[in-house]
Amino acid sequence: MTRRALLSWLAASPALAAGPEGPITLLIPFAAGGATDVLARLIAPALAQRLGAEVVIENMAGESGQRAIGQLTHAAPDGRTLLIGNLGTFAFNPHLFERLAYDPLVDLNPIGLIGTNPMVLLASRVSGITDVAGLRRLAREGRLSIGSAGRGSALHMGGVMLMRALGDGGELVTYPGGGPALEDLQAGLLDIMVDQAITAIPATHLGARAIAVLGPQRLPEIATVPTAAEIGLAMPELAIWNMLAAPAGTAAPIIATLAQALEGALEDEMVARRLATDSVITPEGAERGPVAAAALIRAEHARWGAFIHAARMERGG
Repeated sequence: MTRRALLSWLAASPALAAGPEGPITLLIPFAAGGATDVLARLIAPALAQRLGAEVVIENMAGESGQRAIGQLTHAAPDGRTLLIGNLGTFAFNPHLFERLAYDPLVDLNPIGLIGTNPMVLLASRVSGITDVAGLRRLAREGRLSIGSAGRGSALHMGGVMLMRALGDGGELVTYPGGGPALEDLQAGLLDIMVDQAITAIPATHLGARAIAVLGPQRLPEIATVPTAAEIGLAMPELAIWNMLAAPAGTAAPIIATLAQALEGALEDEMVARRLATDSVITPEGAERGPVAAAALIRAEHARWGAFIHAARMERGG
């Protein structure tokens, strides 16, 4: 579609860019307070400003994201119902569930990558864990509780990876989402968890201690915290990306309008500053937009399918 045709289409239709009459529902497939929820609430006002419409966030935790994505796939493809999903919902789940309620390669229309969150290994200060030696000791003694969430979530995958690195020591404790798990960690009711930087870094000021970064390099905001490799913790590098998506069949001009609004929201001064403070990596140049987002889903779907198969993580549900 040429620029002139796009402008004509916008002028002739009640498209989002022309100012919607009703609110936009932004579905979050996880509990309030988790990383995806925090990210959504950060960018929602900037999106609303650029779209000229109220953006209402609706948390739909449950069934490892299937409830929320099911809601999205049954919504009218008019740009009024959107979803922020992540690596787990779009790339882990298809290989973990025998009967998944959606196919991320078919049932979604990607709008754009929002950001990539490095993962951080957190310990409760009450646990007394200050380094990997203390972590291994509690694991050997069978006294280590590890925060997890629904199957296929970032917390679940991080927890499984940590257990494997510790020789299957510790016990996974399942929560409805990262927010509730983080609350228990800060309160000393949970020993350890792997969380995304956007919520992990603020948590270090509220009763959590960062033990390691699950990536190739340290993070500027917690520069004294080593990587897992530096402390001899053999865990795969793990970073969680979050992405905005619409139902399949949404018209290309609507997707283009939403993608442009998302890019503008990420360039908002307050949003950009907060994301940088929490070491969230935002897309640049060719990494932005629907085409790049769709390519990322395909690549990560294949990559993690191979990993999950090799790790013999059983499918079910």
